Amino acid sequence: MDPIWLLALLPLAVLSGWLAASRTRPQAQRPVISGRISESYYRSINFLANDQHDQALDVLAKALEDHGESMEIQLALGSLFRRRGEIERATQIHQSLIARPGLSSDQKSEVLFELASDYFKAGLLDRAENLLLELGAGDGFRESALRLLVQIYESEKEWERAIAAGSQLDRLTAETWGPVIAQYYCELGERDLNAGDYEGAKLRSDDALKLNRKCARAVILGGRLDALAGRHCQAVEAWGRLGDDHPERLHEVARLVQTSSENMGEPEIYAEFLNRAVEASSDERLQLLLVDYFSKQGRTEDAEAQLLTWVEENASLSGLHCLLEIRVDRELGAASERDYQLVRKVTGKLLADRTGYECRFCGFQGKSLHWQCPGCRHWDTTVPRLPNIKLS
Repeated sequence: MDPIWLLALLPLAVLSGWLAASRTRPQAQRPVISGRISESYYRSINFLANDQHDQALDVLAKALEDHGESMEIQLALGSLFRRRGEIERATQIHQSLIARPGLSSDQKSEVLFELASDYFKAGLLDRAENLLLELGAGDGFRESALRLLVQIYESEKEWERAIAAGSQLDRLTAETWGPVIAQYYCELGERDLNAGDYEGAKLRSDDALKLNRKCARAVILGGRLDALAGRHCQAVEAWGRLGDDHPERLHEVARLVQTSSENMGEPEIYAEFLNRAVEASSDERLQLLLVDYFSKQGRTEDAEAQLLTWVEENASLSGLHCLLEIRVDRELGAASERDYQLVRKVTGKLLADRTGYECRFCGFQGKSLHWQCPGCRHWDTTVPRLPNIKLS
């Protein structure tokens, strides 16, 4: 729940707690509610009305700390402090709660989970993990504990443990964790590959594909391993299959296909791959690679004709910029030369500002591909951010 809603609800919790307690006391012993809670409540509402959220929380928290002894209020306060980044205050509240005598098993579990969340937020991952492992042994907070453990293991790159925790969640919940666990296997595969353990990396890639047969990362990794083993034809075939399920990933393997085709002594395989990729994907970078291939083969006329057709049919700025690059050595008058260079500079700047990668889930943007989004931590949601500038 949003902290601001919690702020508005906390005074109601205080009042309802007082009313419940007052019913169980003799009339003569019933306390009179201090005017400080009411006054603080109105002051906090005034701050909220003026979008002064921090001040509202300060006023209300002080009043509740003095008057709100119920566990629910203290837990809400601790959660609010943690969300606001005041981890020490949140931890103090939860540590004092766990020291209270007479806590039920459920209450103790709830406080321990909040304390583990405090430790996680503070970067004390070992302490958080120990508490969560203790909680995971029971039933009440097992799912919540496992979800936070997954975040810890991802942060620490403990992929084997992440696989174990994710597998438990896959059995415990209605969610499908296979695609995420496949990414963990790919992380292990990359680690094995970098260490020179190609056989281990191949096993990890196969494990990932068993969980998610459409895992683009596992397909790419498997193709790389085939190429390293000299099975270039098999590698190119694997990478080509990305066009069926993941055409947005074809550019990621284009240079790999080029290297394999050169090793086979058949550069035309690369051209065939690019032609199929251009048909399957809207990624303009593949068009540029095809034009670059024609140019390096000395087929300048073919490259220019490809670009002209592309620019005319799609009104593409990136195509125009590439065409200007090809024609850069043409002789022009002084005035035309200045105009030409200016257009090249402008198109290049516009394209540079609009390329890179973007997360489909949270919108995070970066210059390189991340299999796990650095913003929202979701897996396999980052796709090419292609220039969508069209000439009118």
